[in-house]
Amino acid sequence: MIESFGWIGTALILLGTFINARGHFLYAFIIWIIGDIIWIIYDLYINNFSHLSLSATIILINLYGIYNNRTRIKRNDTTTSI
Repeated sequence: MIESFGWIGTALILLGTFINARGHFLYAFIIWIIGDIIWIIYDLYINNFSHLSLSATIILINLYGIYNNRTRIKRNDTTTSI
Protein backbone atom coordinates (compact mmCIF):
# COMPACT_ATOMS: atom_id res chain seq x y z
CA MET A 1 0.00 0.00 0.00
CA ILE A 2 2.61 2.59 1.03
CA GLU A 3 4.68 1.92 -2.10
CA SER A 4 1.78 3.28 -4.14
CA PHE A 5 2.41 6.70 -2.56
CA GLY A 6 5.80 6.85 -4.26
CA TRP A 7 4.28 5.96 -7.62
CA ILE A 8 1.39 8.41 -7.23
CA GLY A 9 3.80 11.18 -6.25
CA THR A 10 6.00 10.36 -9.23
CA ALA A 11 3.04 10.35 -11.62
CA LEU A 12 1.87 13.74 -10.35
CA ILE A 13 5.32 15.27 -10.67
CA LEU A 14 5.62 13.95 -14.23
CA LEU A 15 2.13 15.29 -15.02
CA GLY A 16 3.13 18.67 -13.58
CA THR A 17 6.23 18.69 -15.78
CA PHE A 18 4.11 17.97 -18.86
CA ILE A 19 1.62 20.70 -17.94
CA ASN A 20 4.49 23.13 -17.35
CA ALA A 21 5.87 22.33 -20.81
CA ARG A 22 2.46 23.23 -22.24
CA GLY A 23 2.69 26.65 -20.60
CA HIS A 24 0.16 26.22 -17.78
CA PHE A 25 2.51 27.27 -15.01
CA LEU A 26 0.06 27.80 -12.13
CA TYR A 27 -1.48 24.35 -12.60
CA ALA A 28 1.99 22.80 -12.85
CA PHE A 29 3.06 24.42 -9.57
CA ILE A 30 -0.06 23.14 -7.79
CA ILE A 31 0.33 19.60 -9.13
CA TRP A 32 4.01 19.58 -8.18
CA ILE A 33 3.15 20.67 -4.65
CA ILE A 34 0.56 17.88 -4.29
CA GLY A 35 3.05 15.34 -5.68
CA ASP A 36 5.74 16.50 -3.27
CA ILE A 37 3.36 16.36 -0.29
CA ILE A 38 2.64 12.74 -1.20
CA TRP A 39 6.39 12.11 -1.42
CA ILE A 40 6.88 13.67 2.03
CA ILE A 41 4.29 11.30 3.50
CA TYR A 42 6.03 8.38 1.84
CA ASP A 43 9.48 9.58 2.96
CA LEU A 44 8.30 9.91 6.58
CA TYR A 45 7.04 6.35 6.47
CA ILE A 46 10.32 4.94 5.12
CA ASN A 47 12.57 7.36 7.09
CA ASN A 48 14.10 8.87 3.96
CA PHE A 49 14.90 12.31 5.31
CA SER A 50 17.24 13.40 2.53
CA HIS A 51 14.47 13.06 -0.07
CA LEU A 52 11.95 14.57 2.35
CA SER A 53 14.20 17.64 2.59
CA LEU A 54 14.38 17.81 -1.20
CA SER A 55 10.59 17.60 -1.54
CA ALA A 56 10.05 20.27 1.13
CA THR A 57 12.52 22.58 -0.60
CA ILE A 58 10.82 22.03 -3.95
CA ILE A 59 7.47 22.93 -2.36
CA LEU A 60 8.97 26.21 -1.15
CA ILE A 61 10.37 26.91 -4.63
CA ASN A 62 6.97 26.19 -6.18
CA LEU A 63 5.25 28.54 -3.72
CA TYR A 64 7.78 31.20 -4.68
CA GLY A 65 7.02 30.51 -8.35
CA ILE A 66 3.29 30.96 -7.74
CA TYR A 67 3.93 34.21 -5.89
CA ASN A 68 6.39 35.46 -8.51
CA ASN A 69 4.07 34.69 -11.43
CA ARG A 70 1.04 36.28 -9.76
CA THR A 71 3.08 39.41 -8.99
CA ARG A 72 4.31 39.59 -12.59
CA ILE A 73 0.76 39.15 -13.94
CA LYS A 74 -0.58 41.90 -11.65
CA ARG A 75 2.10 44.28 -13.00
CA ASN A 76 1.07 43.35 -16.56
CA ASP A 77 4.68 42.46 -17.21
CA THR A 78 4.86 40.60 -20.51
CA THR A 79 8.47 39.59 -20.24
CA THR A 80 9.29 36.02 -19.35
CA SER A 81 12.43 34.51 -18.02
CA ILE A 82 13.59 30.96 -18.00
